[in-house]
Amino acid sequence: MTNLSRIKWEPAYSVHVEILDAQHKKLFDTVNHLMDVFESGSADFLPAINGLIEYISVHFHQEHLVMMNAKYPAFLSHSKEHQKFIEKVEGFIESYQAGDRDLGLNMVSYMKEWVRDHTTKLDMQYAEFLLKNAPPTRQP
Repeated sequence: MTNLSRIKWEPAYSVHVEILDAQHKKLFDTVNHLMDVFESGSADFLPAINGLIEYISVHFHQEHLVMMNAKYPAFLSHSKEHQKFIEKVEGFIESYQAGDRDLGLNMVSYMKEWVRDHTTKLDMQYAEFLLKNAPPTRQP
């Protein structure tokens, strides 16, 4: 059995929106849990994947709201990356349910890499935009 390295959220990955940072931390934890379940050979693998998908859908929705409210110019391309992820994972799940058990490692590896790379690279682009375009703080 392959031991996969775990991912760790760092303060440097902050997007400067408290709810999104909290969700990103939980995503990292959820992906690490998925790897634990996969490596244990537990029958809870598919439910763990479904739990990740449900949570990531909630997160994508929240992230979309923040980007739309901020009028982030790259919102459409960013949301397309979210959609591609969902489609790829749905394909993995369909193949896995159809009996392709060898897909487990590829699926877990893909999810880990995508969550880490998306959060630490692509999300940093809107984080920078939000910082530069934040409304000025009102002084009393």
